[in-house]
Formats: sequence, C-alpha cells, structure tokens
Amino acid sequence: MIPDRSSIEALITGTVFMGEIGAFFPVSMTLRGDEFAAVFMMRASQLGHRTSGPYTPDRPPTDAMNWAQLRTGIGMAGRFPRFRIDASGWWPRIHVELLGTAVRGLIVMPEEVTAESVNAPYLGEWQEQISSTVRIALDWIARWLMDCHHQAGGTEPSIDLDLVYRPDDDYEARLAQVDERVRELILPVRPVLELRWRSVSPAQRKAFVKNLKGARRIGTRSDRRLSRRIGDIELEVPG
Repeated sequence: MIPDRSSIEALITGTVFMGEIGAFFPVSMTLRGDEFAAVFMMRASQLGHRTSGPYTPDRPPTDAMNWAQLRTGIGMAGRFPRFRIDASGWWPRIHVELLGTAVRGLIVMPEEVTAESVNAPYLGEWQEQISSTVRIALDWIARWLMDCHHQAGGTEPSIDLDLVYRPDDDYEARLAQVDERVRELILPVRPVLELRWRSVSPAQRKAFVKNLKGARRIGTRSDRRLSRRIGDIELEVPG
C-alpha cells in the first residue's frame, strides 16, 4: 500500500481512469485496500493497422506502441500514465500505471478474450455498455463509503472489491421479451461487484448498509450477503 492512500481514493481515481483510458470492456477489476487493478479489452478499431507475433526487435508491435505513444504525457485521473508494452506473446499487451498511485491497468487485444472467460454465451455489442455501468456503480460505492465514514467517524473504512461475471439463468426469457433489433444489447451475463470489508467499525458498517435500500438477502446461512442492484450491476456486501 502507498502511505496516506485509501480505498475511497483508489476507487475514485480508478473509476475516472477506467473512463479516460478508453472506456474499454472491463474483463476484470479488483480493489485491494488502496490498490486498484483492471484488465481491459482493446477495441481493434483503435489500433489502425493490426500486428501479431511473434515479435522481434526488427518487427515490434507498432500498433500498440503507437497507441501508447499518442497518450504518453496526457493526464488521466489527474495523474500521468506510464506505459509498458509486453511483446512476448502472439498479441501485444499494454501495461498502464498512474504515477503516484496504486492504480494499474492491463489492456489486452480482443483475440485474447473469450466468451468463456467472462461466463458468457457470446461476445458482442453488449460489451460496449459495461464500462459506463460499472463506473456508475463504483461511483455510488465510493459515495456510500464516504457517507458512512462521515456519519460514523473513526478511521476510513477499507474494502476489497471484485468485478465478476456470472451466468444469467433468466437471459433467454429476457431475450424473448425484446425486439430482435436490440437483442445484441441485452446482457447475457450478470455483472456483480463483490465487496468485502478489510477494516470497518460496526457503526460504519451499519451506516453503509442503511444506504442499501431495497437490498435482498442471499447466500447460505453461513455466508449471508446483501444484494443491491445499481442499474445493470449487482453489488454484494457481507450481511
């Protein structure tokens, strides 16, 4: 952890970073205390002429290098990004870190992301809306954390947070209810943000739960959780 940094600050910075890096499809996202990391799927249309490996010093991944070079020196989330290109595989990978923070990103090429990797029956247009809906949910969570800290006082609460995709058993039923022209936009998965407390006072936890109006209890008796929808995203919090 970086001294004097917090889950709330990392969440706010990471949320802005997700939008400014390109609003790419988030394959995964994790927050561990003050350390924010995400894996994004690059849009092939952003790279122009595509390259593929194996790469050599005489034949580098110029598409990824040019993309990163155009963004070097341009601020993201109030910080400057540092890029590193990994050309060891068949497709380039772009590592990004925001200097002075524990916010990191890894951008992979679309060929590396499979439907199975996100528990989906297929990939497609539905991916375009995920970045914005996740960022809206993260914004709400950061706001609730600030509110519970303000209301209960004490040391700022610290959390772990994971974005996962779960199969949607109701997908076929929902698909049958919409016009064929918009079916590609219907999410075939359930994006879920799983929150766990690293450190929180009883008063802060109680204040946070108060914000989860309409939350339902799920899980087994030994693993009680509260589930609250934020748009198309589900937030799960220990109950």
